[in-house]
Amino acid sequence: MGKLHGCVLIAGTGTIAYGFTEDGREARAAGAGPVLGDWGSGYGIAALALTAVIRAHDGRGPHTMLTSTILQTLGLCSADELIWTYADPSWARIAALVPVVVSCAEAGDEVANKILKEAVQELALSVKAVVQRLGLCGARKNSFPLVMVGGVLEANQRWDIGREVMDFISKDYPGAHPIRPKVEPAVGAALLALNEFMKECVQEAYRR
Repeated sequence: MGKLHGCVLIAGTGTIAYGFTEDGREARAAGAGPVLGDWGSGYGIAALALTAVIRAHDGRGPHTMLTSTILQTLGLCSADELIWTYADPSWARIAALVPVVVSCAEAGDEVANKILKEAVQELALSVKAVVQRLGLCGARKNSFPLVMVGGVLEANQRWDIGREVMDFISKDYPGAHPIRPKVEPAVGAALLALNEFMKECVQEAYRR
């Protein structure tokens, strides 16, 4: 595989941006959990949607299609039940509501659209932070690979979060080259392990 160079953005239940340079430097952004740094993740998107439902229910936020759609999806009758249902939240359970948020956004709900736009900005900012810290594109805005993985980044009927993230990043880094892996994440993990093993073998050979 050789030396690693580029950035990977993973956005599923959680999210993280991680970058590598050919001289061995690494940097990350986000990925610190739902409280400290999973902005733009499936959990983050769904949590904002649930918050919007409660705000609308309390009269502290605008009416949103998310209310009826989420309640119907969960088989609940009112937002009051929603509070008790999520008193002991599960990351994956909450993140599973992302398709509901997307469907409401595609139907024209302004609150859902705003949530997805914020997610796009947060994901793009994570990538930008890594690129800046590592100087991946150089002073001449050189090309670098950006691997994009995770259910949040998959295309939907009208809302393609992955494409929106790339559009946002390309404004500052036109050399960013998106890559959508066609293999399972486990294959990528195995290749990384193989790469590390090969580096150790080379180092051991030099020591001899």
